[in-house]
Amino acid sequence: MVPCRHITASTLKFTENRPGLPPGPGGIAMSDPKRHDWTRRSFLTMVGRAGGSAAVYEAMTALGMINVPAAWAGPPELRRGRSRDVVVLGAGIGGLTAAYLLRKAGHRVRILEAQFRAGGRSLTARRGTVIVEDGPFGRTQQVCGFAERLYCNMGPGRIPHHHRRVLHYCQEIGAPLEVFVMRNAATLYQTDLAFDSAPQVRRRIAHDTRGYVAELLSKAVDRNALDDVLDEEDKERLRDLMKTFGALGSTDCDGIACLDDEYCGSERAGLRQDPTVQQGPCPAAAPLGLSELLHSQFWLHGFYGPCEYDWQGTLFQPVGGMDQIVQGFLRALPGRVQYGAEVEAISIRPEAVHVTYRDRRRGQRHRISADACVSNIPLPLLRDVIAGSDSNVSADFRDAVGQLDLNPGCKIGWQANRRFWETENHIYGGMSWIDHPIIQMWYPSNDYSSRLGTIVGAYTFGDSAIAMGQMSPVDRLQLAREGGARLHPEIADGAIVPEALGISIAWQNHPWQGGGAFPGWRETEHQRQAYERLLAPDTPENPRLWIVGDQVASLGAWQEGAMMSAEWVAQQVSGAIPSKAPEIFRAPAARCMVDSLP
Repeated sequence: MVPCRHITASTLKFTENRPGLPPGPGGIAMSDPKRHDWTRRSFLTMVGRAGGSAAVYEAMTALGMINVPAAWAGPPELRRGRSRDVVVLGAGIGGLTAAYLLRKAGHRVRILEAQFRAGGRSLTARRGTVIVEDGPFGRTQQVCGFAERLYCNMGPGRIPHHHRRVLHYCQEIGAPLEVFVMRNAATLYQTDLAFDSAPQVRRRIAHDTRGYVAELLSKAVDRNALDDVLDEEDKERLRDLMKTFGALGSTDCDGIACLDDEYCGSERAGLRQDPTVQQGPCPAAAPLGLSELLHSQFWLHGFYGPCEYDWQGTLFQPVGGMDQIVQGFLRALPGRVQYGAEVEAISIRPEAVHVTYRDRRRGQRHRISADACVSNIPLPLLRDVIAGSDSNVSADFRDAVGQLDLNPGCKIGWQANRRFWETENHIYGGMSWIDHPIIQMWYPSNDYSSRLGTIVGAYTFGDSAIAMGQMSPVDRLQLAREGGARLHPEIADGAIVPEALGISIAWQNHPWQGGGAFPGWRETEHQRQAYERLLAPDTPENPRLWIVGDQVASLGAWQEGAMMSAEWVAQQVSGAIPSKAPEIFRAPAARCMVDSLP
C-alpha cells in the first residue's frame, strides 16, 4: 500500500492557463499530461473526480485558496458610531440575536413579528400553547393541555457541546442550562424483522454486534486474510485488541468456556437477572444471534446517530424549556417586539427602506421607514413579500431568495401520567429508535422520578414527515400511539398516556414558516451562488436589506447557525465589516446535521 500524505502548497507547482492548450472536461484548459505544470483549476478538477467535493475543499485549503475560520472567541465588537433605525422582521432566534447585538451597539431597534409569540421554530408547548396549521384539512388548531410546569420542545430540543454562541448567550441573558441525555445504553430499538418483534435494549444490540465483529476479524487474522495489510507483530496486537474490544473468550452463563477467538456474551450487553436480586455467579445475558442482528438492520434506523460529532456528550438544554432562551432575549429587549404584525411589502429606496405590515389584531395596515432592515422571515415567505413591483429589490437578490425550500419535519409530544420508562425500563433520558414512521422517541432529561412527564413520541423528516403532514392531528396521534406501543405497551393505555394530552406539529404546514423544519440547500453550483449572494445585503453599494437565520448559515437547522448569521449581519449593519459576502465553497447541507438516517 502507498501511504497517504497531506498536500501542501509547497508540494505542487502550477502554471496559469495558457492559450492554445486543448480544453479539458467542462472546457477547462489543461496542460500536456506528460508535463507537471498543471494549472490549479485542472488539478482541482482531477481531485474532484477522484475524491469528490470534500477532497477539493481540503486541497483548496492546503493551497491557501480558502481561509479556514478561527474558532469563535466571543461576540463581535460592534462600532458605536452613528445610531441607526433598524427594523427586524421576525422574532425568531436569528432576529432576536441581531436585535440584541444592534441594540447593545446603540442602534434603535424595532421587531415586527407576525405571530403572537416570539421564537419562530423554537416552540415549547405548554398548557395553553396553540399550534395552528394550514394542511390538507384546512386550518386546524390544537391547544396544549399539559399539566402545569410540564413542557415539550416541539422545535429545537438540544444544544451540542460545541455550539459556543448558544452557550455564551444563554449565560449572558440568564437562561441556565442542564444536561441533555442523548446517548443512553438502556434505550430501545424495535423492528418486526427480527427478535420476534420484541424491543431490544440498546446495550445488548451494540455489544453483541461488537463481539461478533471482533470474533470475525480475529478469525480473519488467523486464516491469514489480512496478511497483505498486517505484519506478524500487528496481527498479534490486533488479536489482543479484539479480545478486549469484543469481550472474546469469556465463560458463558452456563459455565461453557469459549475459545479465545469466540464471542459467547458479555456483561456489557446486559445481565441475565436483576443484579440487585441475583444470588449466583455469571450474570451475563445470552447473546442475541448474529443472524438476527443482521436481519434487524438496526444500523439503518438511526442507531449510530448518537455517535456523530454533533451528538457527543455533553449536550445541554435550558432549564424549564428551550423557550427560556427566547424569554432571556425578550427581557433584554423590553417593549421592542410588536406581535401580530404580518409583513406584506418591503420597498427599498436610496434614502431608506419602507416596510408595510398588517396589524392582525385590528386589521389595519401601517408603513414604517428605517435606515436598515434585517429579515428573519423564512425565505419561502419572504419570496412572496418582495415579489411586488414596488419592492425595488435587486433581481439577483430576489432570485437568490427564491432558491430555498424548507424540508418537512414533524414532532409529536405526549404527557404521561406515569413515568413508566423510568420505573419499568430504567431509562433516564436518551432516545429509542424504531423501524416505524415515528422513527424515534425522546425521554425527558429532567424531573427524574417525579410522577408526571412528557415524551417526544415522534421526530421525523423526509417521507415520514410528509406523510404525517398529510394526516389530521388526530390521525397523527393514533399513528404515534401505535408505533410507541411497540416500544412501550403502556403507551397503548389511554389512562397512562391520554389522547387529549397529545400534541403535534408538521412544520411544513405552519402558516408563518412557509416550509418544514430546516433549510433545504442543495450542493449545486446554482444553489451555492444563491446562498453566497444572501450573505450580503440587497445592494452592497447602498445596503438596506439583510437576511438572517439558520437559513443563511453554515449550521442550518441549529440555533447556533441563526446566531452565527445574526453576528455576521450585525457587524455589516453597524459598519464593523464591509457589506459583502465571503467566498464560499458550497451551500450547507442541513439535513445531515440533524437527521441521523442514512
